[in-house]
Amino acid sequence: MPAHPPPFRHRASSSRVSAWLCGWLLLLGLLFGLLGLAGAAQAVPLPLSKQGIQHLGDGGQLFLSDNEAAPADATALSAWLARQRPAGKVDLFGGAYWLHAQVRNDSAESAWVIDPNDTLIDLVDVYVYGPGPHTAPQTLLTGYQRPHEYLLHYGGNVQLAPGATYDILIRFSSPYYARAPMFGVKTQQDYRKLVGKENFLMVASIGALLALGLFNFFIFSITLEKASAYYALYVLTYGLAWAMTFHVFADLFDWHMLQLHYVPFFLLPVFSTLFYMHFLRLRDYSPRLHSISKVNLVLPLLLLPSCFFALSYAHTLATIAISIWMLMALICGIVVWRRGYQPARFFVLAFVALMLPGFLILPANLGLMPAMVANAQLVTLLGGTFDGLLLAFALADQIRLLRNNLEQRVQERTLALTLSNDALLKAKEHAEVVSRHRIDFLSAMSHDIRTPLAGVIGMLKFALRDQSVRGRTQEYLRIGLHNGVSLLTILNDILDFSKIDAGKLTLETVDFDLLALIGDAAGIVQGQADAKSLLLRRELALDLPRYVRADPTRLRQILINLLGNALKFTANGEVLLEVRRARTPPRQDGRSAIEFIISDTGPGIDADTLPRLFQKFEQADHSTTRRYGGTGLGLAICKELVELMKGTIGVESRVGIGSRFHFTLPLEDGSAPAADARRPARHARHACRLRILCAEDVRTNQIIIGTLLEGMGHEVTIVENGEQALRALGSGSYDCVLMDGRMPEMDGEQAARLIRAGGNAQFPIADAQIPILALTANASEHDRQRYLAAGMDDFLSKPVDEALLFEKIDAIIDLLLARGHALPPAVPTEDDTLARQFGLDGADEPSAPADPMTAPVHILPLAGLSPQHLQRIAQAFLTEAPRRLDLACHAVRDGNASAAAAAFHALKGSAGYLSRPTLHGLCHQMETLASNGQLDNVEQFLPQLQEALDAARRDLEAQPAG
Repeated sequence: MPAHPPPFRHRASSSRVSAWLCGWLLLLGLLFGLLGLAGAAQAVPLPLSKQGIQHLGDGGQLFLSDNEAAPADATALSAWLARQRPAGKVDLFGGAYWLHAQVRNDSAESAWVIDPNDTLIDLVDVYVYGPGPHTAPQTLLTGYQRPHEYLLHYGGNVQLAPGATYDILIRFSSPYYARAPMFGVKTQQDYRKLVGKENFLMVASIGALLALGLFNFFIFSITLEKASAYYALYVLTYGLAWAMTFHVFADLFDWHMLQLHYVPFFLLPVFSTLFYMHFLRLRDYSPRLHSISKVNLVLPLLLLPSCFFALSYAHTLATIAISIWMLMALICGIVVWRRGYQPARFFVLAFVALMLPGFLILPANLGLMPAMVANAQLVTLLGGTFDGLLLAFALADQIRLLRNNLEQRVQERTLALTLSNDALLKAKEHAEVVSRHRIDFLSAMSHDIRTPLAGVIGMLKFALRDQSVRGRTQEYLRIGLHNGVSLLTILNDILDFSKIDAGKLTLETVDFDLLALIGDAAGIVQGQADAKSLLLRRELALDLPRYVRADPTRLRQILINLLGNALKFTANGEVLLEVRRARTPPRQDGRSAIEFIISDTGPGIDADTLPRLFQKFEQADHSTTRRYGGTGLGLAICKELVELMKGTIGVESRVGIGSRFHFTLPLEDGSAPAADARRPARHARHACRLRILCAEDVRTNQIIIGTLLEGMGHEVTIVENGEQALRALGSGSYDCVLMDGRMPEMDGEQAARLIRAGGNAQFPIADAQIPILALTANASEHDRQRYLAAGMDDFLSKPVDEALLFEKIDAIIDLLLARGHALPPAVPTEDDTLARQFGLDGADEPSAPADPMTAPVHILPLAGLSPQHLQRIAQAFLTEAPRRLDLACHAVRDGNASAAAAAFHALKGSAGYLSRPTLHGLCHQMETLASNGQLDNVEQFLPQLQEALDAARRDLEAQPAG
């Protein structure tokens, strides 16, 4: 039955109407009463004693709110309640609700407080109806978004007369609830005491956390110990999180930002995990737990955006992340403690203190159990504060251990230093004396050795001018001259260093051709670039002076050093030499400021190394000497030489992009020096005629090598693979073999091993010691060692340098003669055309070549090759290159990496004779990728390769027939 019977029941009992009307009214009354019981059944009034009521919901009714206004007075309350939809419980993911309860004041107190508590509530409207039916309700408005009568608490004052019964209707709404809200009733006196006590605990706890954080930041500023910094961030974040939870910022500064409330809670696991990973030395004591703990760094940060995009779920997600973090931290602490790290015991106790409130509160947060404590948030704050204090003890214990260990080590080191101090002083004095003597010795010896060596080199040059010196004698003299010049270069560096160190280096001033010197310097290092498949480019400004007056030897030395360094440290790409007039105001002395810039695509140099790069014995890192050689004097000498020439030098570099060395010299305009008409004669033919077997599968290379060897006076037989080479050696007599590395059916390595083994049953080899010269487009030291290990005698890279080929064959002739072979003499020839092809006609030097990247593609002119030969090579390239590319494309599509690498290798050998290096460089890169099985990357370069090949074919087809 409803607590207040409807008025019509009184009218029915007092009226004197007919029985049937009374029955109908009685039936309607029963139906109305049943509806009231179903929709708005009111509980028995809750007795209100002096101790108050802990939660009005224990005897009240909970309804869903649909934004309907509260009734104006108690007479409309019953009908209003009948229209509401009952709710089983508060949804923690947010919503709006009505709570109705009847309270009977059985005490003598009339001043009371209705206290919404135990969770954040955005808005709370309290209506107190009674004691009369027509009395306007007492209204209390509170919540997070509204001002409070009590600091940091939602409670509001109401008057409840002793002995009277009141209907209390509460509407509350929030985007989320940490747990089901509690609505208590307390006397104003008791509530003031409660507020004072809780506020004191809140402020004390948050203040303690703030003090611990600031103090450990101070410790970190002194010790730079990361654990102290992470601990400070952890406790400050913990204090900030609970300060926002208890509305410190809202009540004190009127700052309401609900979306930010759980951001600190998501950051807690991150800072705490960083702290305990360093504090517990987790990487050393338990690498596996160290890896697993990274979940605490990633998961909270991934869930943090829920504060802004899914606020209703942020509380639950934060609870899950915090639960995982606390469990993982406790496990890590226990494991490290058991493995002997004593400071971990305080860490374990700290997290036990933090987790005890959590065991009581976190399940309630997830709705798994009812709340077990009156103010769960305050209990958690106290547990976290105790956790912070114990962690401070843990850090102090760690510092104590470190201090004890440090004191012991300091005592030991102090004793050792005291005992060795005199010895070190003596050693220092001795080292200084030795250093002075070493510098004096190097200076004297390098000077004394350089003087007679200069005479030797001079005599060799005079001997080479003698027209009667020919054949091997001339070659011996040339080799001796080359070695002498190399030795002189080393001694010059040593002497330069000693002179620079002593301040005695002098410069000469002569007229010289600046453009020729630049070309000479680039030509000297061109072979180094070719060996690494690097592009060496020059860009010379049009307004450069042709002749200048300075020290050409020192300028050449600087250029060669900087270009050599760039090529040495660049693995792929290009090295660019730019020369231009400096963009500076004109000099008063009339000299031209010429700027030289050497740029590369190497690994670059880090910013810390750049300031000491030009110091003596310095290189970018200590492994450079082992990897590339050198003493670290080169750049120091360059700097000293540039400064002696009144110039400046500098460098810019970016790691991973490359370096840019530049120097500027003030050069005086000069005049053309007197021409040197002397040109050493060059022999194109050997003294003996050899029968040479050449195994090469690329038609272009067959023509070039065959023509060069025939021009040197030898008889050449060409075969296309290793098997044909074995058949030819088994059926004929040859003096040496030129063997390509990669060929179809049988490659050069297999053939060389079979030759050294005397062949096989099918192809017996009569001379297993026949000289074998490797031919390959792979010019690395690794490939050289591989071919030598297969039994080959020497190594020659493609494109073939005719001068180097001449030297290699000459060495083979000497070897055969030393073994007692009878070699026929070379057939003499009077063909002037052949002499002109080998440069023996005294023709003028060719003009400077055009830029290969812009000029039409053509076959590079080689000594020994006539225009007709070059045309044959071009035709062979046009016929064979597309076929090689088709083979490579099919191999890539079929997933055959080895076949693709072989096809690119063959195409690379042919492309090496083209004037434009683009096709050769692409082939080299794609061969490397295919050899490593990276066919997906190879396929990406196929359009570029096709485009480069098409450009080369167009230019070659457009050339007139020779």
